[in-house]
Amino acid sequence: MNITNKKFSLEGKLCAIVALSVTLGLGILVIGSMFIDELFVALVVALPIALSVSIWLVRKLVLNQKVKIAAIQSGMLNLMDNDFSVSIANTGGDELGEIITIFNQLSEKLRKERQHVHQRELLLDMVIQNSNMGVVLIDQEDRIIYSNGFAKEMLNAGKPINGLHFVDAIETVGNSLKEILTSRSNGLFKVKDKSGEELYHITSGHFILSARKHEVLLLKRMTFELHRQEAMIWKKVIRTITHELNNSLAPISSMAHSGQLLVEQEKYNQLSVVFETIGEQAQHLRHFIDGYARIAKLPIPEKKLVDWSEFIRKLSIALEFSFDGNMPVRPGYFDPVQIQQVITNLLKNAHESGSTTDQVYLTLEQNSQGSVLQVLDRGSGMSISTMENALLPFYTTKQSGSGIGLSLCREIVDAHGGHIFLENRSGGGLCVKILLPNDPGYSYIKH
Repeated sequence: MNITNKKFSLEGKLCAIVALSVTLGLGILVIGSMFIDELFVALVVALPIALSVSIWLVRKLVLNQKVKIAAIQSGMLNLMDNDFSVSIANTGGDELGEIITIFNQLSEKLRKERQHVHQRELLLDMVIQNSNMGVVLIDQEDRIIYSNGFAKEMLNAGKPINGLHFVDAIETVGNSLKEILTSRSNGLFKVKDKSGEELYHITSGHFILSARKHEVLLLKRMTFELHRQEAMIWKKVIRTITHELNNSLAPISSMAHSGQLLVEQEKYNQLSVVFETIGEQAQHLRHFIDGYARIAKLPIPEKKLVDWSEFIRKLSIALEFSFDGNMPVRPGYFDPVQIQQVITNLLKNAHESGSTTDQVYLTLEQNSQGSVLQVLDRGSGMSISTMENALLPFYTTKQSGSGIGLSLCREIVDAHGGHIFLENRSGGGLCVKILLPNDPGYSYIKH
């Protein structure tokens, strides 16, 4: 705001008082000289009168400004006390009037912002209080200053814990959980209590609030969630197996009935077609069951040093792809049979994605930590929901898919101490990246 644009500035008021005083003094001097012959005597009479009027006007102006300054001072003290409801009446257009206007605008803005923050705090508190995760905020004296309802249920049988020292708040929990909470350990913990075994996930973090150290502790009971996830997976497995069995057994039953009719009609020359169809369906069913068995019975990888040139050459014999990059000199360290199975599966998926053969690439790089393989295509890519579930067992978007391929790839890569993840490419297509450690005993950690 431009504070120089005033109705009547303080400087202007002072100049007006001086001009008025001088004019008044001169007027009195002129009038006095008409009745008094001596000019000096007339000046002595006029000067005190003009000076008195000037002092009275300046005093009145100063008192008015002091009232405004006191009001501004009081308002600033209120702001310091987080009281943003105060506003100051503005009756002047001078510099202090502009300051009062700015103060009122500031107070209004702070009032609205505090109201907005308060509403957000209420919303956040409602979310935290209704969360299925225990939240505990601890100050530097190890005293609990905030907790939600779930934390109270877990730590103190539903009784309030705010204001208690943390060691006193966990006095009623079991010894195993108490030991873990006391050590502030992070991770998954299996705890035995009266009701059996419970799995907890505990996370702690530190931060500075109002120049004081604080710690936030998050506690989540995972047993129910894991049981729910396990039940969902088993239901999905049962649905998938039932669907596949019905698809295979229905034609087998139909062809067996047809074969019986052919035998009754003594049309033995047509039985070969019946047996061939039954054999194909049985073979398909056997492959389906073997796929599920491979996940459950995945052997431990037999890692060894592998020459990358020979490994890539063997891959190119079975599938078409373009290799991009320089062949590493340092050999890889993995089970060549299992990793070949992974790359073959990913290359097949790339060819089935709608990408042309010349746009399916395999890249290979090495660094001090591990080897990085990428299978790239220019197919349709994946939606966000598909990408989130693509590596889960039995998840598939293919009409005839079993949902085993990518999950088996992840199992193999994980068994090597590596990592696999998916990402859509800019311009369309998918990138599947595999990270494998170079040396025995080293596990690649994704940053």
